[in-house]
Amino acid sequence: MTKIFKSDSKILYLSSKTEIQQSGKFDVVLSPEFYWVKRVSLPVSSLSGAKKLAQSIYEGSLPDGEFSYEVNKVDDEFIIIAYDKNSISSIISEKFIKDAKVSGIYFAQNEFLDLEGCCGIDEINSLVNINSLIMQVPRVCTESKKEISFFLKNKKLSKNKITLGSFEDSVINLKEFYLIAAAVFILFSSFVIDWVNYSSSLTKLQDKRVEIITKNDLPQTSMQLNNIKNSLTKTYKTQKNIRDAVFGFSKLSLKNGEYIEHISATSKEMTVVIKVSDKNREKEIKDRLSKTFKIKSSIFNEKHLTIKIAS
Repeated sequence: MTKIFKSDSKILYLSSKTEIQQSGKFDVVLSPEFYWVKRVSLPVSSLSGAKKLAQSIYEGSLPDGEFSYEVNKVDDEFIIIAYDKNSISSIISEKFIKDAKVSGIYFAQNEFLDLEGCCGIDEINSLVNINSLIMQVPRVCTESKKEISFFLKNKKLSKNKITLGSFEDSVINLKEFYLIAAAVFILFSSFVIDWVNYSSSLTKLQDKRVEIITKNDLPQTSMQLNNIKNSLTKTYKTQKNIRDAVFGFSKLSLKNGEYIEHISATSKEMTVVIKVSDKNREKEIKDRLSKTFKIKSSIFNEKHLTIKIAS
């Protein structure tokens, strides 16, 4: 399905509960439901260097699919987004039909990085900023009544637009065909020259390899590679623990009038504040959570239950 790109588009936050759009032009901000995000420390300083490690960071933690990666830097750490272009294209095609057109697609992670407090999405979900990770959680905003429409009004989107092949297909004309054919011919000619001068080229490649390794301070020994592997494994385990904890709390059964009021996290522990109906609920909730988490402490104060769990 081909989309027409325009600049006079309405910004729309897209979640699984968003209604199907049949007309209009939109800049779509994707909910965290449709991608994965991690904040990690890496033994590299450049975005290009971090992107080379992105796939290994997510190894074993993504479902089946063909994933692409976007890398941004926050302070001395990297935020790495993993997303499946085919899956996102499918969602866009389902939610925008008939005369509805999409101008651009963006990640909530990039567009709400300056979010402070809580941003209400619908009657049960909100966006929060946890350690520079934008997450959608099942909670109702209490400290702020501002909804997603308030944050999107007059919002200037970033330049981090997602590129999806299904929105950019075009027919190659004859001129383009000649240009491609010329490029292929030049490339083929260069291969012939390289083959004739194989010995000389091989020496140059070896010298270039040494130069690149030295210039970028890349590991040259198995010991250095193991150190990088151990560092990435430790970071992965920490991020997975935090993600699992947030997922576990999202399944917590709460009574009417009860809700998760606050969530914060570090690499060592997660703190959750729950508004409960009475003190008797403290034991019930702790017993339920202790089956999944290691509870470090809990404090009950005026119907607010503060629980700290090990990450």
